[in-house]
Amino acid sequence: MDTPEPSDPEVARRTERNRRMVQDWENGTSITQIAQRYGLSPNRTGTLLRQNGANLPTAGRGIKRDLDTAKIVADYLDGATIREIADAQQVSYGKVHRLLRQQQVPMRPRGGRGRSK
Repeated sequence: MDTPEPSDPEVARRTERNRRMVQDWENGTSITQIAQRYGLSPNRTGTLLRQNGANLPTAGRGIKRDLDTAKIVADYLDGATIREIADAQQVSYGKVHRLLRQQQVPMRPRGGRGRSK
Protein backbone atom coordinates (compact mmCIF):
# COMPACT_ATOMS: atom_id res chain seq x y z
CA MET A 1 0.00 0.00 0.00
CA ASP A 2 1.42 3.37 -0.99
CA THR A 3 1.75 6.16 1.54
CA PRO A 4 -0.04 9.29 0.24
CA GLU A 5 2.16 12.13 -0.89
CA PRO A 6 2.08 15.24 1.33
CA SER A 7 0.84 17.16 -1.70
CA ASP A 8 -2.24 14.91 -1.95
CA PRO A 9 -5.22 17.32 -1.66
CA GLU A 10 -7.19 14.92 0.58
CA VAL A 11 -4.29 14.61 3.03
CA ALA A 12 -3.85 18.38 3.05
CA ARG A 13 -7.59 18.87 3.67
CA ARG A 14 -7.59 16.44 6.61
CA THR A 15 -4.41 17.93 8.04
CA GLU A 16 -5.94 21.41 7.95
CA ARG A 17 -9.21 20.13 9.46
CA ASN A 18 -7.29 18.45 12.29
CA ARG A 19 -5.28 21.62 12.93
CA ARG A 20 -8.51 23.64 13.16
CA MET A 21 -10.06 21.04 15.48
CA VAL A 22 -7.10 21.25 17.88
CA GLN A 23 -7.30 25.05 17.76
CA ASP A 24 -11.05 24.88 18.53
CA TRP A 25 -10.31 22.57 21.49
CA GLU A 26 -7.62 24.90 22.82
CA ASN A 27 -10.08 27.81 22.52
CA GLY A 28 -12.53 26.00 24.81
CA THR A 29 -14.92 24.37 22.34
CA SER A 30 -16.30 21.07 23.63
CA ILE A 31 -15.67 17.77 21.89
CA THR A 32 -19.38 17.46 21.15
CA GLN A 33 -19.44 20.88 19.48
CA ILE A 34 -16.28 20.11 17.48
CA ALA A 35 -17.74 16.77 16.38
CA GLN A 36 -20.93 18.47 15.19
CA ARG A 37 -19.00 21.22 13.41
CA TYR A 38 -16.88 18.74 11.41
CA GLY A 39 -19.48 15.99 10.96
CA LEU A 40 -17.64 13.41 13.06
CA SER A 41 -18.62 11.24 16.01
CA PRO A 42 -17.47 12.49 19.42
CA ASN A 43 -15.37 9.35 19.80
CA ARG A 44 -13.55 9.87 16.48
CA THR A 45 -13.13 13.55 17.30
CA GLY A 46 -11.42 12.70 20.59
CA THR A 47 -9.14 10.24 18.83
CA LEU A 48 -8.12 12.78 16.19
CA LEU A 49 -7.55 15.48 18.81
CA ARG A 50 -5.27 13.16 20.81
CA GLN A 51 -3.39 12.08 17.68
CA ASN A 52 -2.78 15.72 16.80
CA GLY A 53 -1.40 16.78 20.15
CA ALA A 54 -4.44 18.03 22.06
CA ASN A 55 -4.27 17.45 25.81
CA LEU A 56 -7.59 15.74 26.58
CA PRO A 57 -8.54 14.36 29.96
CA THR A 58 -8.78 10.60 30.18
CA ALA A 59 -12.32 9.45 30.73
CA GLY A 60 -12.30 5.67 30.96
CA ARG A 61 -14.64 4.46 28.25
CA GLY A 62 -15.42 7.00 25.55
CA ILE A 63 -15.97 10.69 26.10
CA LYS A 64 -17.57 11.84 29.34
CA ARG A 65 -20.33 14.37 28.94
CA ASP A 66 -22.30 16.34 31.42
CA LEU A 67 -25.92 15.42 30.93
CA ASP A 68 -28.90 17.26 32.34
CA THR A 69 -30.20 14.41 34.47
CA ALA A 70 -33.28 16.31 35.65
CA LYS A 71 -34.31 17.08 32.05
CA ILE A 72 -33.74 13.50 30.92
CA VAL A 73 -35.85 12.16 33.80
CA ALA A 74 -38.57 14.76 33.17
CA ASP A 75 -38.64 14.01 29.43
CA TYR A 76 -38.97 10.29 30.10
CA LEU A 77 -41.72 10.82 32.67
CA ASP A 78 -43.49 13.10 30.16
CA GLY A 79 -43.60 10.21 27.67
CA ALA A 80 -40.45 10.52 25.58
CA THR A 81 -38.87 7.19 24.68
CA ILE A 82 -35.35 6.30 25.72
CA ARG A 83 -34.38 6.27 22.02
CA GLU A 84 -35.79 9.80 21.50
CA ILE A 85 -33.91 11.09 24.54
CA ALA A 86 -30.68 9.35 23.48
CA ASP A 87 -30.92 10.85 19.99
CA ALA A 88 -31.61 14.33 21.37
CA GLN A 89 -28.71 14.10 23.83
CA GLN A 90 -26.42 12.43 21.26
CA VAL A 91 -25.61 9.56 23.58
CA SER A 92 -26.31 5.84 23.44
CA TYR A 93 -29.58 4.21 24.38
CA GLY A 94 -27.68 2.31 27.09
CA LYS A 95 -26.34 5.50 28.67
CA VAL A 96 -29.86 6.96 29.01
CA HIS A 97 -31.24 3.65 30.27
CA ARG A 98 -28.48 3.37 32.93
CA LEU A 99 -29.02 6.99 34.00
CA LEU A 100 -32.77 6.41 34.41
CA ARG A 101 -32.16 3.20 36.39
CA GLN A 102 -29.60 4.98 38.62
CA GLN A 103 -32.22 7.65 39.30
CA GLN A 104 -34.73 4.88 40.16
CA VAL A 105 -37.18 6.08 37.54
CA PRO A 106 -40.06 3.61 37.05
CA MET A 107 -39.49 2.06 33.62
CA ARG A 108 -42.30 1.59 31.12
CA PRO A 109 -42.71 -1.75 29.35
CA ARG A 110 -40.79 -2.06 26.09
CA GLY A 111 -42.57 -1.17 22.86
CA GLY A 112 -45.34 0.70 24.64
CA ARG A 113 -46.45 3.56 22.40
CA GLY A 114 -46.62 2.10 18.90
CA ARG A 115 -47.80 -1.39 19.77
CA SER A 116 -51.14 -2.65 18.52
CA LYS A 117 -53.01 -5.23 20.59
